[in-house]
Amino acid sequence: TTVRPGDRVTVNVETFCGDCFFLPPRVCEQLYRSDGGWPAAGSMAVKQSMSGCRTLTRDSRNPGWVSDRQALFAGDLLATGFWATRISHITPEDTVLLLGAGPTGLCTLQCILLKQPKGVIVCEKSPQRRDFVRQHYPQVMVTSPEEVLPFTLSHTEHGGADVVIEAAGGEDTFFLAWQCARPNALVTIVAMYDTPQILPLPEMYGKNLTFQTGGVDGCDVPEILALLAQGKLDTTPLITHTFPLKDIEAAYALFENHRDGVIKVAIVP
Repeated sequence: TTVRPGDRVTVNVETFCGDCFFLPPRVCEQLYRSDGGWPAAGSMAVKQSMSGCRTLTRDSRNPGWVSDRQALFAGDLLATGFWATRISHITPEDTVLLLGAGPTGLCTLQCILLKQPKGVIVCEKSPQRRDFVRQHYPQVMVTSPEEVLPFTLSHTEHGGADVVIEAAGGEDTFFLAWQCARPNALVTIVAMYDTPQILPLPEMYGKNLTFQTGGVDGCDVPEILALLAQGKLDTTPLITHTFPLKDIEAAYALFENHRDGVIKVAIVP
């Protein structure tokens, strides 16, 4: 009822029914009961995909128009960063620590900067990605995992960051997230881990931390598209390489091996 053949659309990475108790659609009642939740939702993707479509205008003279490259991350990476920032309740008085400057982290960084916090620290292990952050976001402080704890303590006023967003999913980044947070801080986890993480409650007891965790929520896509159209968000610099569909294996190899300064690869027909 909302799209027709020939429309340009952005598609949310989530699949959801569009009319259950859990809207906005981070969790879908039908998918959770039938398939076991988001990781197993692929079998219903076609049936439910229309709920996640957002139409993009074809007219570049329209004030709401965005290009394909501008809209490319709206339904996944930008939606993740936007959601993580929204639930972190960042204020202008906060110093925010962001762990990870991969594609998801960089999209999250742009959304953090929209909140105009007092300070932003980005922790990233890759020297190339640290250089990318310094080049494109000179107002941001940058450090490495080895130095992040003393760096954060020396650049904050109350024993750590006011807000920590974990977007890296590394071997020790969950530990760094709560360790670098000040007492009574908020820690938001959007990273995906390969192994279970340990919550060392005896060590954390006196910090009185608030944890939030989850993944991308597609309910913010219309607002994200509006911000892209207004120029307040721009993730096109993240697209460092473009490949035709026939060369997708080479594109995956480039990205997996972090060659040639790759940040994100776009695939075109």
